[in-house]
Amino acid sequence: MSDEFLERARPSGVVSVEHIPAASGLAVPDRVEREGAEIMRRLRERDALLLLRDDGKELTSAEFASYLSRKTEETPGRVVFVIGGAWGVSDSVKRRADDGLSMSRMTFTHEMCFLFLTEQIYRAFSILGGSSYHH
Repeated sequence: MSDEFLERARPSGVVSVEHIPAASGLAVPDRVEREGAEIMRRLRERDALLLLRDDGKELTSAEFASYLSRKTEETPGRVVFVIGGAWGVSDSVKRRADDGLSMSRMTFTHEMCFLFLTEQIYRAFSILGGSSYHH
């Protein structure tokens, strides 16, 4: 289902996905650090990093569309969303984040968050393009 939303969103903007493999076989703190190092390695200096976190800002779909539009216009690089692994993200990723967003105050698997995020990105492009998808 996520792939479907990503395909729908591609005509509206450049959307790509990179998955960081879980660092298995390590103690939890080491897993988080290794995954964080891989995230940091893939980021560019000019990118805006938006971290999905339980204590982040909660936005309506219309507010998210405006927010994404603003971020896209003001960011010289890419707008990058990060969904942490089962144990969260490293302190280096938290410090690097330009903003924190929350999908809900409830806890979801990162796979569910990915589905919700892809749908909201598609919905945001639809809202910005004046499509009737939002209604």
